[in-house]
Amino acid sequence: MQRLFCLLVLALLPCMTAAQHSPRSYFAAADLDSDQRLSLPEYQSWMSYAFQQMDGNRDGVLEPEEQLVPNAPRLTLDEHHARLAVQFKRQDVDADGALSQREFTAPPR
Repeated sequence: MQRLFCLLVLALLPCMTAAQHSPRSYFAAADLDSDQRLSLPEYQSWMSYAFQQMDGNRDGVLEPEEQLVPNAPRLTLDEHHARLAVQFKRQDVDADGALSQREFTAPPR
């Protein structure tokens, strides 16, 4: 599971390039409502970019052959969002239900 998460994060690196490598611009791109806080839906949307790029047939399921890891298990978008919700909660250090720029750009906990 953690290996797949790391691969999904690595697949996001082109997005970081588009966001000019700055933590502020990377955060701003994910902060869809520009309120300086990332809600869980904003986080899931941003962090699902790689999933959506790998989902070649756009059925909301990553089959093993659509993934970068050999013999990876089938993964649905709902399962992916559930995993992201767990990660979001870990990153939300102050437990206020949103991620600040600092929490969002911190290394995964």
